[in-house]
Amino acid sequence: MSYFRKNGLTRVDQQFLAGGSFVNWVRLIAANGGVDWRYWIRSLYVSIVALLNTPFRAYEHARFGARITATPIREAPIFILGHWRSGTTHVMRLMARDPAFAIVTFVHTMIPGLYLSSPLFRKLLVSSLPKVRPMDNVTVAPDAAEEEEYALGNLSPYSFYHALSFPKKMREIFDRYVLFEGVERKVIEQWKAIYLHFLKKVTFSSGGKRLLLKNPANTGRIPTLLEMFPDAKFVYVYRNPYVVYSSTMHWLDKELVPTALQDVDEETVRENALRNYEKLMLRYETDKTLIPEGNLIEVRFEDFEADPLGEVARVYQALGFVLAPEVQVQMQHYLSTVNGYQKNVYHLDRRTQRELARRWGFMIRRWHYDLPNA
Repeated sequence: MSYFRKNGLTRVDQQFLAGGSFVNWVRLIAANGGVDWRYWIRSLYVSIVALLNTPFRAYEHARFGARITATPIREAPIFILGHWRSGTTHVMRLMARDPAFAIVTFVHTMIPGLYLSSPLFRKLLVSSLPKVRPMDNVTVAPDAAEEEEYALGNLSPYSFYHALSFPKKMREIFDRYVLFEGVERKVIEQWKAIYLHFLKKVTFSSGGKRLLLKNPANTGRIPTLLEMFPDAKFVYVYRNPYVVYSSTMHWLDKELVPTALQDVDEETVRENALRNYEKLMLRYETDKTLIPEGNLIEVRFEDFEADPLGEVARVYQALGFVLAPEVQVQMQHYLSTVNGYQKNVYHLDRRTQRELARRWGFMIRRWHYDLPNA
């Protein structure tokens, strides 16, 4: 069954690519098999907005480009890793209460070539924001922490989130731009240059603070991140794989329906979710050995939920940072604002339980998990 006939179609203005380059947009269409006819209105929307923002992007580059290029990143970033729906957002938003860190915000990611000098586009973006994320009811705010993977998508062809627009190519996009499998070295170097420039821009606009970054796709890029930042710190968040699967499928339900530009069948979406988790976890378990001792800490999300301040203190201590009392107060305040948050509840059928035990059993056993409420 068509994934979108099952779930329905929604509004056309939730295309994150509209905030990026028109040239990048045309390249994406050509490289990913085009746009299915049912989505031509969405495609037209992206084309028009991307064309309209072109002179504004050119102005921002002319005004700030040289200064951004010259901006040093003096302190190696902190990368929060973990498969999608593993709880990385909660960890990130708590650590982001520390004013010592610079974060990538929703505005940075959606209009990365415009946010320094185009208040009009910021206002348009903010006016279209939902109050909460559709997949988990987490609050959406223009200056809240967000994944820079969206910015990479607006700036280049080298982002996993292009799979949300071109789901027929999800497997290929994942392998090429999360794991860098089957790509020439020059593509990796181009990705590094684009990513570094974006991180310099965030550093420039934050006054030179240390970057705190949360991006699940970076879980598959550890060797490349270490080439860029040999002293980088890593916080890896893991969660019950049964919950991760259910939450990932729910996330795809909510993200693909309003953003996809191609039709895809439900079984393909499901198989890609199963397969991509396997590959990402195997890659992480191999690549984490490359991280210098003292620069990686692993966090069990269930422990973080139970004692967030205790776990974040453990993270700070392990990575050699000082958690100041006044920062703990800010973190406690943030926790009080999300105290009533209700998580989604999922139920797995027997077929899926067996399949997860077979295909993801290596991580279920590795982390000593069982079925929720079993």
